[in-house]
Amino acid sequence: MTFSQSVKQELCHAKFHCPECGFLCTYMALSLCQRQSPEILYRSDRPEVVEFLAENLVEDIGVIATVTNPDLSAKGKNKVLLLTLEDKEDRQAYLKRYEIPMKNALEKVKKACCRAAVLRGAFLSCGTIVDPAREYHLEFRFLDKEQADLFASFCERFDLRFHRATRKETDILYLKESEHIEDLLTFMGAVKSAMNLMDVKIVKEVRNNVNRITNCETANIQKTVTASVKQVRDIELIRAGKGLSFLSEDLQKTAKARLKYPELSLGELCKVIDPNLSRSGLNHRLKRLSAIAEEMRKEK
Repeated sequence: MTFSQSVKQELCHAKFHCPECGFLCTYMALSLCQRQSPEILYRSDRPEVVEFLAENLVEDIGVIATVTNPDLSAKGKNKVLLLTLEDKEDRQAYLKRYEIPMKNALEKVKKACCRAAVLRGAFLSCGTIVDPAREYHLEFRFLDKEQADLFASFCERFDLRFHRATRKETDILYLKESEHIEDLLTFMGAVKSAMNLMDVKIVKEVRNNVNRITNCETANIQKTVTASVKQVRDIELIRAGKGLSFLSEDLQKTAKARLKYPELSLGELCKVIDPNLSRSGLNHRLKRLSAIAEEMRKEK
C-alpha cells in the first residue's frame, strides 16, 4: 500500500463531527469524479473508498448504491469498482440532494468541521500524496478548470493557499511545504498519516545533519593530513640540508614533535610540546619552518 492509499484509508475511517459533514464529504467526492453515465456515480480501484461512499449515501438519504466490478478477471491495480444506482427512485432522491452547483454548496460551508469534510471528500476523489521519504508533495487534480477555481477560492477563504500548475490539460493544486502538508492532513482527519510524515521528516533531518557533520569532519581530517604532510616535508628538507641543530631551540622542539606525531592536528600537537603552546603560537612556528624550507628550495 502506498502512502497516498494509506491516507485515503485513514480518511475513510475518520468520524464526522456533524451530519452535514457526511453530506459535504460525499458530495465533493462524487462531484469531482469522472462519470460515464447517470447511473454510475463513482469509479475507483480503492474498495474502501467506494464502500465508504456507499455507506454515506445510505446514512444521508437512505439510497442503496451497488458496488460492482465490471471486469471480474482483473486483479490489483486493474480492478476498477463502480458505484451505481440501479433503482429509479433512488436516482431521483440522489439527484434532488446531490445535483446542486458546487459554487452554491461551498458558499454555505461555515463551520471548520464542514470545511475539513470538503477537503476530505476532494482528496478521496482527486487527491494524491507522494511518499514523504522521497519528497514532500500533495496535490489535487481537476479535469474541470471551473472546479479547480472554485476549490482554490474556497480554500483561500480560510488561508489555505495552494501552488497551481497545468499538466496534460489537468489543473493541479499542490503543496510542497512539509509543514503545510502536515497541517492539511491533520485538518482533514488523517492524524496518524501526519504523524508518520513528521517521523519521516525527523529521520531525514537527523540523517542530513549526521552527513553534514561527517562531511565536515572528513574535510577537516583531509585538511589536517594535507597540512601535516607539507610540514613534515619541509622539516625533512631542513634536516637533510642543514640539520635540525641549525634551528633555534623552540623551532627544534616543534620540528621534532611534528616528525614524531605527523597524524596530530594543531590543537593536539600543542599539548605534546613542552611547555604547551597555543594554536596560534604553534602555527607561527610551523610557518617559520615553512619559510626556511622555501628559502632552501630557492637556493637550490
